[in-house]
Amino acid sequence: MIVRLNTDIVAGLVGLAFAAALWLPRADMGRLSIIFPRAVLVILVLLSLILVLKGFIRPGERRIEITGSPRRLLVVIIGFFAWWMAIDAIGFLVSTVIAFYALTWYLARVEGVVRWQRLARWTPAILLLIGTFYLTFKEVLNVRLPTGLLM
Repeated sequence: MIVRLNTDIVAGLVGLAFAAALWLPRADMGRLSIIFPRAVLVILVLLSLILVLKGFIRPGERRIEITGSPRRLLVVIIGFFAWWMAIDAIGFLVSTVIAFYALTWYLARVEGVVRWQRLARWTPAILLLIGTFYLTFKEVLNVRLPTGLLM
């Protein structure tokens, strides 16, 4: 599918929508824990506004070719929103492990049947990635991550 659009305006609007969605549920965090997320949101809003402004000042349509299955793209988008909602219910760590395994399995299905041995080979990489994110946010940035029911 080929789409003609001004990518600067679209990216800016998506950034603003994402920032607005993340701005609303921030009230339950502590004063020190909110400093980094608030800074990221402010930077995101500024960059998004610059993109929208650039899109109007220097308009130019670009042809975007979207390859692959639109259904697969929609499933991944819905999966990320489900993961985002599951973080509060069952905790960041558990929901992230489940989401990464599910996403890896779903996207690898394109090549054919995914056996459990194949997923087991990906385990070190998945756990290292999740552990890096967890330790970075929890220990380095001092962000209080949701614990939920499980962890």
